[in-house]
Amino acid sequence: MKKKILYTVLTVAGLLLFAACGILGYLQFTEYKPAPVEQVQAFGKGSPLAADKTEFSVMTWNIGYAGLGRETDYFYDGGTMVQPEKKDMESFLKGIYSELKSTDSLDFVFLQEVDINSKRSYHENQLEELKKALPEHCYAFALNYKVAYIPIPVLEPIGQVNAGICTFSKNPSESNERHAYDAFFSWPKRLAFLKRCFLASSFEVCGGKQLIMVNLHNSAYDVTGELRSKELAQLQAYLQMEYQEGSFIVVGGDWNMNPRGFLPQGISSGDKAYSIKPAMDSTFMPGWQVVYDPALPTNRNTDAPYKKGVTGTTAIDFFLVSPNVTVLKCFTLDKGFENTDHNPVFLKFRLQAEVPGFSFL
Repeated sequence: MKKKILYTVLTVAGLLLFAACGILGYLQFTEYKPAPVEQVQAFGKGSPLAADKTEFSVMTWNIGYAGLGRETDYFYDGGTMVQPEKKDMESFLKGIYSELKSTDSLDFVFLQEVDINSKRSYHENQLEELKKALPEHCYAFALNYKVAYIPIPVLEPIGQVNAGICTFSKNPSESNERHAYDAFFSWPKRLAFLKRCFLASSFEVCGGKQLIMVNLHNSAYDVTGELRSKELAQLQAYLQMEYQEGSFIVVGGDWNMNPRGFLPQGISSGDKAYSIKPAMDSTFMPGWQVVYDPALPTNRNTDAPYKKGVTGTTAIDFFLVSPNVTVLKCFTLDKGFENTDHNPVFLKFRLQAEVPGFSFL
């Protein structure tokens, strides 16, 4: 009897090991390996950019794949939910669509966590749906999450994920480049996580200069801050190069870190705000302005459904602008995390021809 039990145990263990090796082998074989820089195709016609236009508007919003509305939580953050109910996902997506439709006057819209074919969002092509809300805009999409099969949690695997970031623009772009971050979790965790990037879209302004709009979604679950530090260093090198060429630059998105100077006690909305460590280093882009709304949170914890004053909130969605860009207005729209775990953030800005007395070096 003992031999039979031992044989059964060893057989089950062997089968589990074989299955685990098979999954790892499959993930290794299908791993997404984008080039350091890739040209991204833009779609849509848009309208020509007026030669004398110097004022622009932009919104950034992480839509959480229409799966993280007010009533939800998420297992990886301490909750229990892996996949929302289909009816909830459809409701959240409808709400996101309505909000986007109301922003059709904006020059630019940055979106993060847009699913195009993922099990967690019932293989809905969310981009195909959301682009209908902005029919007069062009759009460029860059993948940052492409995994054939995520095997966790074991009893309800996440499965296939295809998602990315998208930039909508009223005017046709000169170019759109996907810049891959050279920062990853260690193997084998790397195989099931995002391949982070930023999407840089260029527009000719002011008689031949370039306005570069950068949409990003930086690393989360980075306890030591090592990945985010590497991402910021890589981003800084790119921004310095483009600014020295005379470009106007606006960077926005989900940074997964607090902006410089963020104080949780400044949140006046009644939310339970907190800070994220490590904070953005003061040596990152000296002379550039970090722009956010200090009175409202942009992100909530997803360890439980959202309850105002109880759920932890913070600010991780914001903008960075080059010294030749003047900020006219910036505000967070308090949506109460109704359809996603992020609130949208808006920025209005003006391009400057000269920046007296400023030296980048």
